[in-house]
Amino acid sequence: MLGGAVLLLVGGGGTAFAHSNYVRSTPAADARLAKAPAEVRIAFSEPPDQRGSAIAVLDTGGARVDLGDLRPSGDENGLRVSLRPVDDGGYLVAWTSVSTVDGHETKGSFAFAVGDAPLPAIPDLPNASPPPSPLEIAGRALSFGGVALALGLVLFGALVREPRTPGERGREGRLLTLGGAMLALGAALLVVDQGDRLPPRLGLLLATRALAGLAVAGAQLGGPAGTLLPPAARRLLSYAAGLGAALTLTLVSHAAAEGSPKAMLLDLTHLIAVSAWLGGLAGMLVVILPEPALTEADARALGTVVKRFSTLALTAVGVLIASGSLAALDRLVLVEDLWETPYGISLALKIVLLAAVLGLAALNLLRWGPRLRRGLETRRAALLLRRGVLGEAALLAIVLVAAAFLTAFAPPASRSAGYAQTRHVTGLRIELLVPSPSPGRNRFVLRVHEGLTPVTKAEKVALVFTMIEHDMGESELVTVERAPGEYVVEGSPTAMFGNWRAEAIVRRTGREDVRTVFTVPITAPIGGGGVTARAIPAGANTAVVFLDPALPTAGAPFGLNIILVDPRGDPVPGRTPTLTLQGPAIALPLGATVGGPGRYIFAVAGLDAGIWQVTVALGDAAFSYDFEVAR
Repeated sequence: MLGGAVLLLVGGGGTAFAHSNYVRSTPAADARLAKAPAEVRIAFSEPPDQRGSAIAVLDTGGARVDLGDLRPSGDENGLRVSLRPVDDGGYLVAWTSVSTVDGHETKGSFAFAVGDAPLPAIPDLPNASPPPSPLEIAGRALSFGGVALALGLVLFGALVREPRTPGERGREGRLLTLGGAMLALGAALLVVDQGDRLPPRLGLLLATRALAGLAVAGAQLGGPAGTLLPPAARRLLSYAAGLGAALTLTLVSHAAAEGSPKAMLLDLTHLIAVSAWLGGLAGMLVVILPEPALTEADARALGTVVKRFSTLALTAVGVLIASGSLAALDRLVLVEDLWETPYGISLALKIVLLAAVLGLAALNLLRWGPRLRRGLETRRAALLLRRGVLGEAALLAIVLVAAAFLTAFAPPASRSAGYAQTRHVTGLRIELLVPSPSPGRNRFVLRVHEGLTPVTKAEKVALVFTMIEHDMGESELVTVERAPGEYVVEGSPTAMFGNWRAEAIVRRTGREDVRTVFTVPITAPIGGGGVTARAIPAGANTAVVFLDPALPTAGAPFGLNIILVDPRGDPVPGRTPTLTLQGPAIALPLGATVGGPGRYIFAVAGLDAGIWQVTVALGDAAFSYDFEVAR
């Protein structure tokens, strides 16, 4: 029954992008609480759109126990929902996050338990990252094609050759009208695909794209003679509208999701370059080549046009290779990504198609163009040139479809975690994600795939931690499979600032263990979202303080950890710290237990919700530390 409820709440849906993924929650995934929480908070890697997002909390019978009052949590990229009073038991949180960047959905679930109840099993769910819908692919491909015509035709006229005859000007106008219609139709299809979950930001950008398309088409009113607008003004308006449409494509791209100006500039440059190439091919094929080369002078002129266009195309190809390579370096992790991830397969297909297009372009540049300029076999050369350009255009049209898939799939490089690294060993792709680089309790996610297939029902998947700089002993965390190929565990093995060696072990029945090592840096803390680790001066030494879990819940036990290190970063053992808590309730003194060299652990039975202050006395040094207890 619980599985059926979750299927209804998070099953189906759109494509997962590389953003708006789960980072952390309160209660934490798999948390065991002494007292029922008053709310559930989830922080995501990118801002979620509240209108299309959802958090549902269900009991083991599948009944919802949340109040449905979804709202921002106050944390960065966070949402929360209130709970009605609940008894001891296991509860499942099913969430849907809609990206404000491009409207793509991510879905998932996690469990927590109150009292001594067992954690409910997370039911098998449909693929939370299904292939993009046909409407989305069509909308993206039409948008790319519309931009290519609007920008490329104008660049072709400015840099290669303007239309001269009424027939050429008429064909150019019809092509630009087609480009404008493609932009408007592509935007409309994407709006239909989003439906009622369309984020306002994405809706505004798609409306802008549609208006740009209508401007491109409207600029052609009056025919080739330009009775409403002169030809120069029509081309300028078309170019400006096409550039505006290209900007809307960049603002809903992977680059925009990354929030990197460099990535967005590369994306826009890449789009303009491919537009110059494809739009120029359309200009050659539809505007120039239908005019027959009847005389030797016509053939020589056509050969000159081929040479100029080839120069433009080669420049565009150079820009494409440079911008595409730089973007790929940011989004690919391993060479194997090209055949082991949907994003990489789309990129590889695009590369193969571009190589084929380059072969045809080279033939036109090196064979048929020179023959036309020398007046050799002019009819045959013109015919074969037309066929070559037609082949180039057809292949580039397929490239646009591949690009539509490429922009819909999530890149392998994850930006939803403080630490994300991938290793490829003995045929397995093993990815480690850690949400926060701060010391203390953390969530460790291992994703294990063999090619495109997730490795499921492994006998054991574990992480063994040792500190590189100091001897802090060895600790092992054994994961639990929470989704196909995704193994998760929470704990606090990385207790100090420094570099930690995390050895991943994957054990499958009847096979040798697969092992690989990650180096996880634990660095200065980041603010917000319950990340509470801090480095505080304590006399001549430094105290690293963190809570376990990072954001305690009212009435639930938690641990307060202090790691004391000297100026060289070595643990300082043999001290006897005392601690006093002050907050919404009475002052509460606590004693510590020793949890390792220089590590002191204070076990707190549970506190009231609110802001608390810790005062720590440590020999002749004292310091304070504030933290929040959630409702």
